[in-house]
Amino acid sequence: MQFEAAYELLLVHCQGETGKVLTQGAPNIPGATVLEKMNHINQVDDSLRRFLRFEPRAHVAQTVNLLLPPCRPDADAGFIVLQADRAHPMSGSNAICVVTALLESGRVPMVEPETVVRLDTAAGLVTARAECR
Repeated sequence: MQFEAAYELLLVHCQGETGKVLTQGAPNIPGATVLEKMNHINQVDDSLRRFLRFEPRAHVAQTVNLLLPPCRPDADAGFIVLQADRAHPMSGSNAICVVTALLESGRVPMVEPETVVRLDTAAGLVTARAECR
């Protein structure tokens, strides 16, 4: 068996609710904004969402967060919430999972005692403050 793509997913949690964060391997999603990219997934091609979200890779209660380069210059990263039914614009617990993945993987450098991470989402800019030590 040959695989056509390799994906890197980090498994993180927010208060015990697990969430995966796709950090590498995602194809380019068309769109000038994260909202346009989310709409593309929902209206044109949701094959990546279905691949990542359906068994055996996930289950109905688990979310996969698609990490993206930000579309706006004032953000550190972008993300789209991929759930069983569709792609969603924002989720607080999933934002925490994404911030954790960004900091723990070194994609955003930690600064003690607090690191500010700005996320480009389909719902707009989300500013998170993470306590780091």
